[in-house]
Amino acid sequence: MNGSIYERELMNILTGTKNTLDRITKNLDPVSKDVVYTMMDKPFYVARAAGSFGADLVALRDDYSLVIEVKSSSRSQLTFSEASGTKQDQALKLHNRCILSGLFITYAYRLKNYKGDFWRFFSIESDYQYRGKMRGLYELLPKQEITRTGNYILRWEGGLPLTTLVNYLNS
Repeated sequence: MNGSIYERELMNILTGTKNTLDRITKNLDPVSKDVVYTMMDKPFYVARAAGSFGADLVALRDDYSLVIEVKSSSRSQLTFSEASGTKQDQALKLHNRCILSGLFITYAYRLKNYKGDFWRFFSIESDYQYRGKMRGLYELLPKQEITRTGNYILRWEGGLPLTTLVNYLNS
């Protein structure tokens, strides 16, 4: 499937689109379903900003501003050294652009063919001192790993589950 399908899926989750929430919660326990459905009460305004070296989604609400890069794979590990290092270059550029605005890049990693809570969230390690609610969110998000050669890796199982993220954002 084309990655834009997952960008739209995440956009619809964050905007609280009921039919998407119904579909993605089919294999979740009742408590997790209830958490995800809270997005209908506190939705984000989400714009798709896809481009070759920009973020995929920008999600805004009165209390949070999220710059999101969506990744999807049937493998449980994404290595940024793939594609001749363009993923790594993109990550560094996005990270640096976000810091100038006091924001951080959020990686949304969708594991294909997984039954359950298939979204995981990460950020990139930074020395920047975030403030307010953004600081709490940044500290909650697991950070990317770095290989011996300095390339980023996202390991899906180490990410923050969607239900945990939504619960935090709406608490």
